[in-house]
Amino acid sequence: MLVDGPQPFATIDMDRRLDYVNDAFCALLGYTREELLGMSVVDLTSPEFRDATLESHDRILAGGRASIVKRYRRKDGRDVPVELLIDASRDAEGRVVGFFAFITEIGQRIQAEEALVASERRVRTIFEGIHDAVLVHDESGLILDANPAASALLGYGLDELIGMDVGRIDEAGPVRGFRDRLDRAIKEGQLASEAAYRTKSGGTIPVEITTSTVDFDGQTAVLAIIRDVTDRIALERTRRRFAEVQMRSAQALEAKNRELSQSEERYRRLTEGSLDAIVVTDGAARILLFNPSAEAVFGYESRQVLGEPLSLLIPTTATPPERGEPAPDPARGFDMASILNKTVELSGLRRDGTAFPIEISLSSVEAEGRIEYVASIRDQTERQRMRAMLAHTDKLASIGLLSAGVAHEINNPLSYVANNLAVLQRDVKGLLEMLIEGQRACAEVKDVRPSEFERVQAIAEEIDWPYIRENLEPMIDRTLEGVRRVANIVQKMRGLARTSRPKWERASLAELVDSALEMTRGRLRRDRIEVTVETDGVDRIDCVPSDISQVLLNLVINAVQAVEAAGRGEGGRIEIASRDLGAYVEISVADNGEGIAPEDLNRLFDPFFTTKPVGEGTGLGLAISHGIIAGHGGRIEVETEPGRGCKFRVLLPQAGDRPGPA
Repeated sequence: MLVDGPQPFATIDMDRRLDYVNDAFCALLGYTREELLGMSVVDLTSPEFRDATLESHDRILAGGRASIVKRYRRKDGRDVPVELLIDASRDAEGRVVGFFAFITEIGQRIQAEEALVASERRVRTIFEGIHDAVLVHDESGLILDANPAASALLGYGLDELIGMDVGRIDEAGPVRGFRDRLDRAIKEGQLASEAAYRTKSGGTIPVEITTSTVDFDGQTAVLAIIRDVTDRIALERTRRRFAEVQMRSAQALEAKNRELSQSEERYRRLTEGSLDAIVVTDGAARILLFNPSAEAVFGYESRQVLGEPLSLLIPTTATPPERGEPAPDPARGFDMASILNKTVELSGLRRDGTAFPIEISLSSVEAEGRIEYVASIRDQTERQRMRAMLAHTDKLASIGLLSAGVAHEINNPLSYVANNLAVLQRDVKGLLEMLIEGQRACAEVKDVRPSEFERVQAIAEEIDWPYIRENLEPMIDRTLEGVRRVANIVQKMRGLARTSRPKWERASLAELVDSALEMTRGRLRRDRIEVTVETDGVDRIDCVPSDISQVLLNLVINAVQAVEAAGRGEGGRIEIASRDLGAYVEISVADNGEGIAPEDLNRLFDPFFTTKPVGEGTGLGLAISHGIIAGHGGRIEVETEPGRGCKFRVLLPQAGDRPGPA
C-alpha cells in the first residue's frame, strides 16, 4: 500500500542515505527511484534545514520520535515545503538499523498562512490609519481593543482603554443610555445611534456611533465606530485573532482558509462601513478598492474605477499656493511619495467634472509581497463653504458697526439742519408778508421817488421775485420733509446695525414693515412698484425686532429685484400681508415678478446660492433669513409659479410657543 499510495514514504540507513522510496516520494522531488536510492537525505535538504534534520535523527536515536517542518530541494532546483513524521527502523533484536519517514507536502498550507498574514496586515494598517475612533468590547461592555484615534479622542492611553468598561466613558443624555444601546446592538446585530462621551480630562464630546456584532476570538463582541460629530467625521476598524494552525495538513488548510475568509469579511466591513472615502491602490497607483463612501463622494460606482489610475479622482498632488507663491505646475501629476504618511488638502474631481476640495491621509502597507497604498479621503466642500460664510458674516458685522458709526455722525449735524430749517420756516412767512407790504408801499411813492422805485423793480426782476414769492415756502417745506426722511433712514440704519445682545420684545408689526419699506422707498418709487400692506388684525408679534426687520428687508429687496428682472414697469406689484393662525402668526411677501425655477427650489436657502447676475447678490440674504426664522422657532416657506411671481411665507410662533432666549 505504501508503494502505490498517495502518501510519500522513504526509509534511510544509518549513514542517512535513502534505501527505499515510493512513487509518491519520487514525484514529490522530481527524481527517479534509481537516482534517489543511495542519495543522502542531507544533500536533498535545503541548506538552512540540514542541521535541524540531523538533530531530529539524534532525538530518534535517543529513544523518541521526531516531527520536523523543512524544505526539500527538488531536482529542478525549486524548494518544496514538507512536514516529516520520522521514527526508527529496528531489527529482530530491537536494534536501530535506520529510519523511516512519512512526508506531507504543505505548500498550500504555507500559502494560506502567508495570505492570512497579508490580509491581517492590511486590516491592521487601516485600523491604525483611519480618522474615526474604534472600540471593540464584549457583551458586558469591557473594551477588548481600541485604536490610536480612540486614544486621541478620549485622552486615554491604549493600555488604559483595554479592559475599561465602556459605561465609564458613555454619558447618558437625551438619547438611549449605553446599556440599552448595548442590548439592542447585540439583539439586532447592527445599530446606529448618537451619544456623548466623557474624555479623561472630564470634557464631553458628542459622537455618532455605528455598532455591529462580530466574532472575536470565538466570542461575540461589539465593534463600535465612533465619530466626533463636532466636526462631522467617521470610520470603523477592528482586529481579529486567528486560531493556531492545526497539526494535520488538511485541518490546517481548512482553518486557515476559514480565517482568511473572516479576515476579508472584516476588511470589507471596515471599508464599507467607514464614513470616510477609502481608496486602496497598488504600487502603480491603480485603484484596487473603492468603498461606498468613495462612491458617494466622487459619483463613480466601484466597478467603473477599479483598475483606473488614482489621478482620475485626484489629478495632482500639488497643494494650493500660499499668498505670493507661484501656482503649482498642473503637469506635475499625482506623486504618491510627496504626500505619503501625511494629511494634506488637495483638489478632487467628481465624475461630472466638477473639482472640489478634499483632505487626504495616505499610508502604505505590504500585502502579499507588494506595496499597496491606503487613502482616507474627506470632502471639505461644506467646511470651506462654512469658512467663507463666517468670513462674509464677519465682514457684514464690520459693515454694520461702520453703518452705526456713520449714522451717529450724520445724526448730529442733521439735527442742526432740521432745527434751523424749522426756524427758517417760521420766520420766512413773516419776511414774505413784510416784503409784499413793502412792494405795495414802493408803488405808492414811485411818482415821488422814481429812481428808488426803478432800483427796487430792477432788484425784483433780477431775483425773480414772483417765483420766490410763490415757491419759497413750499421749497422750505419740501426741504424739511427731506431732512426728516433722511433722519428716519438714519434711525433705521442704527436699528439694523445694533450690536447689543438680542432681546425678545412685543414689537409693532406695522413699524417693522414700515422700516423695511423705508429702506427701499426710493427704489420702489423709481421703478413705480405698487406696494399694499394688509395686517388683518395682527398688531404686535413676539420677536427680536431687529432680526425680523432684517428678514422683511431681505424679502422686500428680493421682491423688488424679481419685479425688475421681469420688466413689469408700472405693472409691478408687491403685497405684504399678515394673519393670525392660532399657534403661529403668518407674514407673507408676494410679488408678480419672474418666479423661481423648480430646479432651484431645493437650493434656495443654501448659503451663497443666487440666480442673480454677478455683482447683484451674495446668495446670503435667504440663508440668513432662514437661520433667523429657525432661531425664532418658526419656518419660512415659498410658493412660486415661474413667470407669475412667488410668495414667501414666514411663520412665527405665538408667545406661548416661542423658544426661550439663547
